[in-house]
Amino acid sequence: MVVSEPPPETPPAPAPAPVLSLPLPLHAQLLTASPVPQDASPLFAILPPELRSSIYTLALADYPDPAPDRAYDPDTCYTRPHYEAPRTSDTALLRTCRAVYAECWFLPFVLREQVHWLTAPDRAPPEYDRRARTHAALRAQLQQVQKQLGAGYNGALAQMAHLRVFAQMYKLERGALADLLRTPCLWPRRLTLTIRHADWWHWEDDEPLRFEAGWLPAVSAALPDSVGELCLELETLARKQDQLDAIAQQMRTKWFFRRTDGAVLYADATDGSPDGSPDRDNSTVSRWTGTSTWNCQRWIRDETSPGHIDYYVVRVPFWPQHVVARRGGRVSDEARRAAEASHFDAAKMRLALPPDYPRMTYLRVPYVPAPIMGVFPPVDVDHSSSGEDNDDGDDDA
Repeated sequence: MVVSEPPPETPPAPAPAPVLSLPLPLHAQLLTASPVPQDASPLFAILPPELRSSIYTLALADYPDPAPDRAYDPDTCYTRPHYEAPRTSDTALLRTCRAVYAECWFLPFVLREQVHWLTAPDRAPPEYDRRARTHAALRAQLQQVQKQLGAGYNGALAQMAHLRVFAQMYKLERGALADLLRTPCLWPRRLTLTIRHADWWHWEDDEPLRFEAGWLPAVSAALPDSVGELCLELETLARKQDQLDAIAQQMRTKWFFRRTDGAVLYADATDGSPDGSPDRDNSTVSRWTGTSTWNCQRWIRDETSPGHIDYYVVRVPFWPQHVVARRGGRVSDEARRAAEASHFDAAKMRLALPPDYPRMTYLRVPYVPAPIMGVFPPVDVDHSSSGEDNDDGDDDA
């Protein structure tokens, strides 16, 4: 008689690991719980949501931080009007009640002008010294806001009001702006690209202004359909006003931008004054006076008074064609034909002055070591200039 052995016993299944219940962040707790009814509050009982939204927008708008210890050093190339300190928002309104928080918790981020410096480290404020970390933080914030708002309406609720970019030419031409625009969930309604006096190619040598166009296709391929206005803000020395006016007028005639949805943005190419409008619009041309010292050098070549330089700024906005028409403007035939052919010709779209354009020659050194403790020593400044280059090979900047 053969006795079979019993089958081996199946070992008991391991006990399931305990599920860790992490506490919800305060932000999530505030949005999860229902707010207390505000029937007695005029803000909710009388005012419609549209007016409440306007109030929230005014109360939560950003501004330069007024704290003295947050102010930028005035002797830098990044300190300028409206950018004297990091931007901040007063969020006291969000702490009034849960009902207010539920309606506008995302506005401080959406309304705050997102400012990015695509520059060498010494051309940007100190809090922007590690750009990779700054971009990573931006991606995390955008994704968090979008997650809370939901993906409805193609992210329209998460559109930020304004993206401002300060860029040096070499960064722009290497694709830095296109890389920034590829950031997930980055949907600005307005995009401003600022080129400062010290961002132009060879500004140190007082070279004539020029603007390459090879970067335009990559930016257009990454330009989100949320952008209703793209503005080029161009700055140079006041004495180079004619050069900048010529560059800006070429830009209005030759350039266009195509968004990812296929819509094209054009500039107003109306004939008239150098800024493109019949009666020089003050909103497109501005002037300001800033320091002549940055990076431990005082640029006496460009001073209009001891320690100061006068700047000239032209804004060239680009809009959809129907917006240009509604504003009474016209689109350049050259830009329209190129856009219809989806053709970015970098050579034809390059902005430059004629080869025989007179170049200013200064019979003095361009800069001296920066002063100590803000005291500007007397400097023998020769403001004479000519339209011819020096024949002796000396620095004609």
